[in-house]
Amino acid sequence: MAFVSPISYTCIRYSLLTDRILEKCSTLFNNNYGIWSNDASLHSNNALQAGSRVKLGVKRLREMMLFNDLCFLVMAEICSSDNDQLELIGHAFCTYAKYDRLNGNAVWITQLVVSSSYRGRGVAGNLLSMAKNNVEDVVAIGLVSSHPYAVMALSNACNRIPIDLKFIADHAKDIIQACNIPYLSHTQVIGSIFDKQPLHIIDINQQPVSLNKTDFFVDHKEVLVILKDLHEKWILGPLLEGHEFLVVLPTTSVLRSKTSSSRSSSDNSP
Repeated sequence: MAFVSPISYTCIRYSLLTDRILEKCSTLFNNNYGIWSNDASLHSNNALQAGSRVKLGVKRLREMMLFNDLCFLVMAEICSSDNDQLELIGHAFCTYAKYDRLNGNAVWITQLVVSSSYRGRGVAGNLLSMAKNNVEDVVAIGLVSSHPYAVMALSNACNRIPIDLKFIADHAKDIIQACNIPYLSHTQVIGSIFDKQPLHIIDINQQPVSLNKTDFFVDHKEVLVILKDLHEKWILGPLLEGHEFLVVLPTTSVLRSKTSSSRSSSDNSP
């Protein structure tokens, strides 16, 4: 019987994220995230070639994912059988901000990547669960992603809570604004729950429900097959080119601040 190395999860705060760590994250992203779609070249004056891998170098990764000192990284690693070194198999870049509307903190997942060799093993869900539980007084967590499995992993990290479209409609835009994420600051939310539909959509079956227009033209072939299989179980609607699914879930974390704990005790006292 073959020995399976256990997966270890580590949370690293902003000040400890060295270029060496980011090099490992960059390699994982470049080898596993996806490829550019045919539309990518059209929207980039042929700077991005259809079928080529989506890549981010260390400098760009730092600019996009570590934009303030509240950002942090959760890593999933295994011990390599070849040289006893830790091998990065998954990561989640995250940030958080105070969210006054729900009297707590909102966590945002800015990037989620899992090695193709380790998908389907709960790695993404564990990364997201650790991200949520790394912050005190969490009341909501969200992400934008073109992959339905990322959305499902977020639900799993929140005790399999079902997606609540009204909660997304009520809070998504405000949480994005509160977290002040640079690459989302000028994007548009699109979909029926926001009463905002994209132009040039004729087929009623192609009406989106909850999307963010990120103009990130990654190839959707694999995703479309998954969505077809999910069919009626999927409530976020179809995925359009240059868009990503937008989901926000209510949740709690294991960490509670002293202020929050005192308030809860007061609320429960006779």
